Amino acid sequence: MNAAEELISRARHGRFGELLPDLLAMAGRADGSRDEAWEAAAAAIQILFWQDRFAEAADLAEQLIAQDGPLGGELCDQDVPFRQAFLAAELYADRPAAPRLVAAAEHVPAGRNLGEELLWVAEELPARPLAELLPCPFKWGGEAGTPERGTEDLLAADYAALTPADRQLLWQNLLNANAFDLAHTLAETSGEAPDRFATCLWMAGWYAVRGDLARGEQLLLAAHGRWWPYMKWDAIPDAPVLQPTLRQVVTDRVRAQYLTRPIGPEAEKNA
Repeated sequence: MNAAEELISRARHGRFGELLPDLLAMAGRADGSRDEAWEAAAAAIQILFWQDRFAEAADLAEQLIAQDGPLGGELCDQDVPFRQAFLAAELYADRPAAPRLVAAAEHVPAGRNLGEELLWVAEELPARPLAELLPCPFKWGGEAGTPERGTEDLLAADYAALTPADRQLLWQNLLNANAFDLAHTLAETSGEAPDRFATCLWMAGWYAVRGDLARGEQLLLAAHGRWWPYMKWDAIPDAPVLQPTLRQVVTDRVRAQYLTRPIGPEAEKNA
C-alpha cells in the first residue's frame, strides 16, 4: 500500500472532509510519485462530487491529465472517475464536457485506455442523454420486463429460509427485469433491503421517480453498508451524487452518513 492508498484508507474511516486537503496536496505535488498523485486525485474527485464542487473536480482531472498524461504512466490505463468529472461539470456547473474531453485525450499517448475512453464519451454525448454516461444509469420509470425463470418460485418461498445465494439471485433477477413493483413488495414483506449496493441504488431511484423520497433515502442509507471499493484508490461511491434521479434522495442525512462514517473495508474493521 503506497502513501496515497494509506491516506485514502484513512479517509474511508469517515474522515473525507478532513483529509481532502491532504489528498489535493498529494495530487498536486510535482516532486512526488506520479502513481500516488493520480490515485490521490481520483479519491479527491470523488469527495469533491459529494461536496457538489463539480467545477473543481473537472479542473483537477484536466490539470492532472495535462501534466501526467504525456508521461504514459498508470494514469493512462484508467478512465474513472476522470471522465465522470467532465460530464458532471457540464451537468451541474455549466461547463461543456465535449471540448474538454477531446483536449484531455490529446495529452494521452495513442492506444491507451484513458484517451480512448475520453474520446468515446465525447463522441457519444450528442446522441445520448448525459446521465446514461454516468455510473448506474438504471431505467427508472421504465417498463418492467419478465424476470428470469425461477424468480416466481423464489418470491413465493419464505424469504427468511432462502440461502444467501438465492436471495442474491432473487434481487438480481428483479433488477435485471426492472421489476420494481415486485421488488417493493419483497422489501415490504421481508423487511429487508437488497443485499447489493447497485440494487439498493436501483430501488432508491425508483422511489425517487415515484415521489416516495423517504423510502429512497432509506435505500441510500442501506446501500452505504453494502459498498466495497473496486480499486485501492476508490474512496467513496459517487453514483448517488452524480445521477440526477438519485440526487433527489441524497438528503443531508445521506450526505452525513457517507461523508462521516466508516465505509467499505474500514467499516468492516470497525464492526
